Amino acid sequence: MKLIIKGGLLAVLGLCLCLKSLAQDTLRLKTDTTAAEKKYKPFDATLQLRNLYLWRGFKVSNSPISNVDLHYTTRDGSLSVGVWGGAGFTGDYKEFDYYISYQKNGFNFSVWDINNFTDFPDADVFNYNPRSTSHFIDVTAGYNFGEKLPLSINWSTIVAGRDFHTKSNGDVANNYSNYVVLDYRLWKDGDANLHVFAGGGFAFGKQEHFYGSKPNIVNAGFTFNKDLKMFNYKMPVAATAMFNPEQKYAALQLVVNVF
Repeated sequence: MKLIIKGGLLAVLGLCLCLKSLAQDTLRLKTDTTAAEKKYKPFDATLQLRNLYLWRGFKVSNSPISNVDLHYTTRDGSLSVGVWGGAGFTGDYKEFDYYISYQKNGFNFSVWDINNFTDFPDADVFNYNPRSTSHFIDVTAGYNFGEKLPLSINWSTIVAGRDFHTKSNGDVANNYSNYVVLDYRLWKDGDANLHVFAGGGFAFGKQEHFYGSKPNIVNAGFTFNKDLKMFNYKMPVAATAMFNPEQKYAALQLVVNVF
């Protein structure tokens, strides 16, 4: 009887040691995986698919597009420099941009050289003459108030390029069109959230501007974000219902972040 009890105790002790070793291996595996996930990658690329392309109240493309973002990011994630390009599945939309962006402590600042050459079949990528260029330079500054007040505000101004008017002497002058947008998170549950936004377009001292014929709300609506789970892979998706009171139209955009 004592032999049986000793044998049982030894078996239980052996099982405990095995489980402890297994638990340590599992913990080590999780730790290694987390470390790998957090490993700094200075260069990266992302791919998005869209059923159509909306931008600040414009329906830039009515057909599906894909867009790629190739960029460098500093170790702390605050500064990014990259190129962004999009193309329509039917060939009706083409864009190639350069950008630099900085964000820290809720503040953000970016400069984009936006080059949508869809309507410029003979576009010269190095041409910045306002009368003939496909480029415009857009500068944005903004602030995100954080979790306690899930509100963000961004002010963008077109400082050069094809946003101009012709003066009485025939010369061209930049409009310096502005776009200001407020975005507020209404609801959040896990990886899903709902935002409401409203953006207005205007130019100081002028009626007409890049976004419309008069100062007005040009972009308002809702955006629903969530992660689409496929096996062990999460694919962020966003659905935006957009209304443009200035242009008197509406549209629904679906964006899928492939990687």
